[in-house]
Amino acid sequence: MKAIILVFVIILSSDLVATQAEIRSEIEEANAELSEIYGFSVRYSLTILKGEGHEQPAAIDDNGIYQIFLYTSSYKPGVSRHELAHVYFFEYLRSRDLNPDEIPLWYHEVIAEGFQNLHTGTNRLILRIAFFDFTEFEKRYPVKEDQSIFYGAVASFADYILERHSYGRLLEVVDEFSIKREMDAAFLNVFGSTVRSMILKWRIVFLLPYSPFVVGVVLFLYLLIGRRDKYWRKFPLDLKSLEEDEETRNRKI
Repeated sequence: MKAIILVFVIILSSDLVATQAEIRSEIEEANAELSEIYGFSVRYSLTILKGEGHEQPAAIDDNGIYQIFLYTSSYKPGVSRHELAHVYFFEYLRSRDLNPDEIPLWYHEVIAEGFQNLHTGTNRLILRIAFFDFTEFEKRYPVKEDQSIFYGAVASFADYILERHSYGRLLEVVDEFSIKREMDAAFLNVFGSTVRSMILKWRIVFLLPYSPFVVGVVLFLYLLIGRRDKYWRKFPLDLKSLEEDEETRNRKI
């Protein structure tokens, strides 16, 4: 029994060490890539904890002292890239004399999700994502039940932009925002579209793979309604019965 427990502990320890090594390797690669994109490097402290499996990774800006917390129990590839992207973005805002709170929260996540999926892209997402208004979350995150939908929508929107523009264009939005102090004006100057217009284009592209299904449903309903109409047309209209019904109503009155 003791031998079995010992083997189990060794396996868990090996998995923990392997995950920690994966995290450190991924964050080092991300750091080199971000340094090249931004043209500067940041100093940060990385804390890797085991966790219980439900903790959220975090990047904290304490007046320019950056801390990243990651958990091996819930770690997924790309999370290190995401959190370090937040750190670099914090520093970029500081270099532009902008407070992170001035930038909508959803755009912070566009920056992080965009970098996280820069090489991999996102998997096919559920239909509900296309109708989720992530831009309403400017200062706070959605409730826990909606967070996966929120991140899915933001990631898909970021991918849509990055398939057509470079990552640097996302930072140009911040440069424009520092002048205009308005996201629509910044998007318009950088991408030629307002935020809403860009989101509408993204939704159309997102929904294209679903179009055969939608067309099929519409065609089915059209045929169903048409057949029912054709069925009832077989029965002649009995004008006499209608006259009798009218007489009955008149008597009641």
